[in-house]
Amino acid sequence: MNNSMKKGFRKSLATGGVVLSLCGTALVGVQAAVMIQHPSIVKADQVAPSTTNITVHKMMYDTKDAKFFEQNKIKNDGTDKSKELPDQITHYNPNTMGKVEFTLYDITDVVNEKFNDGKGLTGWTNSAADQQAMNGRVKYISESIQKSFNNAFDATHGVDPAKLTQEMSKNEYLAKAQKVATKAIDSNGDVTFENVKAYDASKPQKYHYYAAVETKTPRGFVTPPSEPIIFVNPYTNPDGTGFLSTTHLYPKNKTQKLNFDLTKYVLWNADKDGGKKVPLAGAKFQLYRGEPGKGEKVGGVLTTDSKGKVTANNLIMGKYYFVEEPSEVAGDEADDQARAAISPIAKNDVRNKLTFEIGEDGIDPTKLQGSLVNYGPTNEEKKLTNGIGPNQSLHRGDFAHFNSKTVIPQNIMGSAWQIDATGTNAMTEPYHTFFTRDEPEKNLKDVPAERHLVITTPDGKKLEEGKDYQILNGSDSKWWVNYVVKGLSEADAKKLQDAANSHDNKKIEDAVKGLTTGSVSDLVAAQAGKKLNYEYDEILTDDTPLDKRIVNTITLGWNDGSGYKEIHRHDDTVTYGVNFVKESSGFMGWGIAKQKLEDAQFAVQDLKTGKWFNGFKENGKKGEKDIDWVDNYSDVKAGILTSDKEGKFALQGFSEGDYKLREVKAPKGYQLMNETVNFKIGPHTNDQTLSNPIEIKNDEKTSMPFTGSQGLLQLGGILVAVVVVGGGTYIYVSQKKKKADK
Repeated sequence: MNNSMKKGFRKSLATGGVVLSLCGTALVGVQAAVMIQHPSIVKADQVAPSTTNITVHKMMYDTKDAKFFEQNKIKNDGTDKSKELPDQITHYNPNTMGKVEFTLYDITDVVNEKFNDGKGLTGWTNSAADQQAMNGRVKYISESIQKSFNNAFDATHGVDPAKLTQEMSKNEYLAKAQKVATKAIDSNGDVTFENVKAYDASKPQKYHYYAAVETKTPRGFVTPPSEPIIFVNPYTNPDGTGFLSTTHLYPKNKTQKLNFDLTKYVLWNADKDGGKKVPLAGAKFQLYRGEPGKGEKVGGVLTTDSKGKVTANNLIMGKYYFVEEPSEVAGDEADDQARAAISPIAKNDVRNKLTFEIGEDGIDPTKLQGSLVNYGPTNEEKKLTNGIGPNQSLHRGDFAHFNSKTVIPQNIMGSAWQIDATGTNAMTEPYHTFFTRDEPEKNLKDVPAERHLVITTPDGKKLEEGKDYQILNGSDSKWWVNYVVKGLSEADAKKLQDAANSHDNKKIEDAVKGLTTGSVSDLVAAQAGKKLNYEYDEILTDDTPLDKRIVNTITLGWNDGSGYKEIHRHDDTVTYGVNFVKESSGFMGWGIAKQKLEDAQFAVQDLKTGKWFNGFKENGKKGEKDIDWVDNYSDVKAGILTSDKEGKFALQGFSEGDYKLREVKAPKGYQLMNETVNFKIGPHTNDQTLSNPIEIKNDEKTSMPFTGSQGLLQLGGILVAVVVVGGGTYIYVSQKKKKADK
């Protein structure tokens, strides 16, 4: 074949910046004209192949390199270009960027129907005018198919698969075309259509016209899909010396990796930020790829900005989940009141709900966002309200009145999250475990009938036992308030009732911790973020040791779905004592030769209340002796204190304060005290006065023998003797000194 024939044999077909070399259309045109003018000419032998293979090499480049490819287009001439591709382009990877399918349409008949002048796409001469007309037809076909693509694509959401199918079915060239096959590209980005019809004497121009169309494009990754390639089969090789058995086509896409935006909120309790949901800055998240609890880290730790947002970049196909890490603003410790509690669905375990998947079909980029709410921590407060003094002391047998406040968690009915990628806007299950346990120490006693428990909401509504809470009384004065009372399964309800009937501490604890159904009542749920107020009494036993802290502990236990947690709060009380000794005032009230006095009797007055102590009396309801008070000292009977043979007497089991001692009966032979004695009871007064008791004596000096007491006469003789001996000693020493001076 000479050079002039080669030039006439090769024609060019341009589409979308891609140039394809065609087989000898000019020869076909000349041959057709000769056969019309000379019908007796014998038919020529077929040289062109009846079928060939078409291999589509799907290529991709990053959006940042778009300008480069506008200026450096790939020339498709049907040959293998794998060794000539620029560095900026790579084979499309369906394992990371999503599944791509190509459909090969045979548009031969549609083209000849549309262009009924008998020229189709190849019945042209090599003149510039004919070449321009031919390229115009190719461009028109390409733009028609591309318009259908554009109708199903926008830069924000990517390709809408359903809409693309609809648009393809309406396209003027594809609707009536013969679909050769639809195939997905392989892991190298390639797909081959085998035995595609080529030379065909039954067709007007003896050629088949095709459109290679990307009919499945993963959303988000590709922006936009590759342009359709319109070509004629068979191709001559670039030298014009033969036909290509395999024609190579190189469609390409701008591609991008995807991003996911997660916004973190916090819903504090009512006493902070008004209990409103606000963005939480400074929270930390780690993205994982894989199944919750088993994934591998993707990138580093992400920290929410001032708007509470983190963005995970460069995402490819795969399953992902976010895990919230402890930070300065959120933690996972039960008793962390400064930070928000990490959501139970944001941990690295099977309960994680912050999951999303980018599959082979890609995803609408606008769906790659979600939100998570953390909550203010629950809390418990406890305070003894009727203790006296800074150490909150009480009398033995007193009611110890406690006030406790329980913070109902903001997520008591479930934790909220939203993942648009999965269409999830949901709540976790409500708390199935939420209770308090009260544990008085030894010497602090719980009597259910004397507990006087009242639980109220902040606005004063009283909770109803049996409807809003359940009491379970254990042993050793332990008792529980269980709030999970609504919607219990039959099994859970029986478990609780059996535990309550047993009064066994372990059974009760296991029951309230082990519930798998139910929730709090509507009234309690309405207090989310607020405090329930407890008022109740415990009893200080009549054998309470002195100066020992007697502790009452309340435990708040809960399970938000991520495991059981508890916090403890306590307060305490104490009781005190004091010791006295009754003595005579000694010789002339000087304390000389003082004696311990037995059988002196006294009454004690509380100076704060003005009441007089009348002893500890049995209280059948309490099961303990408690203190009795009367208005007048003359009414004191059981409360009389009497000195023993060593003159000692004591007060034990009293609260801190100022008291007064009045002698109501003097020992035999002695007069009553002229005045009362004030004294204090408080920390360590019992120990201090045990070795150094408060002395109670007659403050008025008396002359001998004022009382006629034999004891005073003896004391007087002793004093006379002391005076005589002392005077004699003085005279002896004085005389001896005078002699020495001489």
